Amino acid sequence: MVALVGILVVACSKMDATYKDFIKDGEIRYSQKPDTLGISPGHNRVKAWLVAKRTDVSKFKIYWNDRGNSVEVPVTNAFETDTLSVIIDNIEEGSYTFEFLTFDREGNTSIVVDTVGYVYGDDYIGSLSNRLISQASLIEEEVIISWYTQSNESAIRSEIRYKSQDGTAHQIRVDADEMETVIEEEPMEGSIEYRTVFLPHPNAIDTFYTDYSPISPVPSARVYNAFGFPETFEDTQYSHTSQTTPANVVIGSGEWRFDKFITARGNAADRKNGNGAIRSSAKAQCIFEMLYDLPNGVSKISFYHGTCSSDGVSQFRVEASQNQGATWTDISNGGFTNTANLVHREISIDIEGPVRFRFFKLETPDCTTAACRMNLDDITIYDLPNK
Repeated sequence: MVALVGILVVACSKMDATYKDFIKDGEIRYSQKPDTLGISPGHNRVKAWLVAKRTDVSKFKIYWNDRGNSVEVPVTNAFETDTLSVIIDNIEEGSYTFEFLTFDREGNTSIVVDTVGYVYGDDYIGSLSNRLISQASLIEEEVIISWYTQSNESAIRSEIRYKSQDGTAHQIRVDADEMETVIEEEPMEGSIEYRTVFLPHPNAIDTFYTDYSPISPVPSARVYNAFGFPETFEDTQYSHTSQTTPANVVIGSGEWRFDKFITARGNAADRKNGNGAIRSSAKAQCIFEMLYDLPNGVSKISFYHGTCSSDGVSQFRVEASQNQGATWTDISNGGFTNTANLVHREISIDIEGPVRFRFFKLETPDCTTAACRMNLDDITIYDLPNK
């Protein structure tokens, strides 16, 4: 037993010697580790924050950009709570790892704690687009603006500005879920503009704005509502699915001839608003033609168009006939090109008397892909004011 005690005493003496080697310069002390912290993103800046007892911390420091940049913040009486924060400006857009550490009153540092944060900039702003307007009409000195459903979840509202006839400026807030906005007076001509406001993250410290875009209401609500416009191709009660056999089909806006155009619904490859559109065949000449006249003339026709899926580009014309389809006149100034974006197009015209229209997709024998199909959606036709 005595021998065993001796061995234990010797062993403990060796352990104490080893321990003393580590603390020969004094016991290591650490400042309070920041357990709760975060990054609130902004426009080329962030708000960095942490929770620590102010009485125990003299300053905190934050590194980012692989420690290429840092900021050091004294903890003073300016901080009224134990949430310590700082705004860091002039940071390039991108994702960063931010490292936090604190210093106590004696200069001891805490263990480093890090978190990831994102900084928004010009690339993000360039990706933003205004909320789409379905139609804007002037009805008896009142403007009614109908909106498409807001598809971008980070869009929190839109803002409309206009001037009264006496020059008084007004601004209207449009919530993201609002589908119709009414201006209860006739604004000064050309004064209505709008933009969309985005908050890219729930804790973002900055909001982002698109540029203002004009709103040009059509006088006297001249949309041909009685003829079923706008034609959205959403009604599932009608369909035409043959790309080879032409057919006359009664759709929401009346009877149209489908010649190598088909109805297209529920396919993610089609470029469209909502669930429905029409789609042309691959390379051949295709026609979508009204089979009736609009009696009061037309002031404007609008629609959306683009390539289907990843197809190659194609071209089409919009044509009008004032002799029941015997002859046709190009009103699209040579035609339009379909691209990978869904494009909103308006053609302002002034045609009096009965008139009908057709969409004429040109043959594309030089198509460089397997197909050069196009999509067409949301056709709206307006009659002449005061007719």
